[in-house]
Amino acid sequence: MTTLLRGAGRRDLEAIHQLWKDRRDAELKLDARLVLAPSAEATAREHRELVLADPRTRFVVADHRGRIVGFAHAQIETNELEFLPERYGVLVDLVVHPEHRRRGLGLRLLQHVDEWLHSRGVEELRARVLDGDHDARSFLARAKAHASFAVFRRPVVGESEDA
Repeated sequence: MTTLLRGAGRRDLEAIHQLWKDRRDAELKLDARLVLAPSAEATAREHRELVLADPRTRFVVADHRGRIVGFAHAQIETNELEFLPERYGVLVDLVVHPEHRRRGLGLRLLQHVDEWLHSRGVEELRARVLDGDHDARSFLARAKAHASFAVFRRPVVGESEDA
């Protein structure tokens, strides 16, 4: 039996949350500077409840014999005023359970997101990836995505030492 892709519903939220949590735990191991807020899980759950009905957002799940083994969450954003395109898609999350990776499921989820965005007149998709997440970078490269902006982080310094 093949894995079915379908729009997510309320009944899928707990499985989505578990996949999200596992992914966030893996990201925390990749970059020790990342710290989840104490309310992260509750906030993520509440947010998903709200965005399921938002026409600018798409959740798609990969259902393998009644078990959710992956999901993609994308949304449409408005670009900064000085740049085109006016709107673009953001791949908020794309998660595939480790047992189901490297079988084309991630690319199928991404293709579903592309089709959804295209049907809404959106021509560009962006994704944010941790610098040390080589698996995600490799996946996006295979999907013909390329890096555009880099985000640099540093702590804010108090008083200047030169003063």
